[in-house]
Amino acid sequence: MKPTFGLCIYSTLAVRGKAAHASEMTTQLLYGELYKVLSIDDKKEWIQIKMLKDDYEGWITYGQHNEVAPEYAERYMKEEHPVVTRLIYPIFDNQKTINLSVGSTLPFHYEKCNSMQLKYAQLHSVLPSKNEEHPLSTAEKYMGVPYLWGGRSIFGIDCSGFAQTVMGAHGVNLPRDAYQQAEIGTKVSFSQCKPGDLAYFNNEKGRITHVGIVSGKEKIIHSSHFVREDILNTNGIFSNREGKQTHELSHIMRVSKKFI
Repeated sequence: MKPTFGLCIYSTLAVRGKAAHASEMTTQLLYGELYKVLSIDDKKEWIQIKMLKDDYEGWITYGQHNEVAPEYAERYMKEEHPVVTRLIYPIFDNQKTINLSVGSTLPFHYEKCNSMQLKYAQLHSVLPSKNEEHPLSTAEKYMGVPYLWGGRSIFGIDCSGFAQTVMGAHGVNLPRDAYQQAEIGTKVSFSQCKPGDLAYFNNEKGRITHVGIVSGKEKIIHSSHFVREDILNTNGIFSNREGKQTHELSHIMRVSKKFI
């Protein structure tokens, strides 16, 4: 039996840890992202999925599942797709408007466009591997976005979702959680770090629980209460807003040399 796949057709779609509305949202699908169906509960209310972007697993409601043909999924996985670079990108589907977040995927989008739509799409989306902008230009678009546990969009985002989505728009694929991301790349010292490097922070038990993007000399952009820029020093993050150190530095990783 061929596996079943689905495609997110909403601006955001909550993925929960368990098959229940009361379960925490562990991550989100963004428009145009592909997932594999792992199981369906007996009442056909919940579907367990694996996100193809990062192999993250969770549950979505059955009513929000949008199945695609295996042939579509096979082609999807073979090709690279443009991601939205505009802060909010409106698309029109069946006489309704869907406002997409920066970082959303546009699968096979260009081939569906007329000449005017094509120019608009090309102006506001890019293939990640051909994205010549620095990740900070993308990161800065999220400034002020509220923190949301499990969020990955301009409407609400958590720290690791912020790092994953920003770097993904520039061709660097990261796992979903900070402790997983912390193993990707080459470790650099504080004195050697550059804008675009990822800084990781641990809790009192030594577990990696936070990540941010180095934005300049002793500066970092991260999602904590909201996406903001704070001071980064050898001890960690010092928040001007709170007047204290809020995160303890573990280490800094360079995920791509092209950003230096």
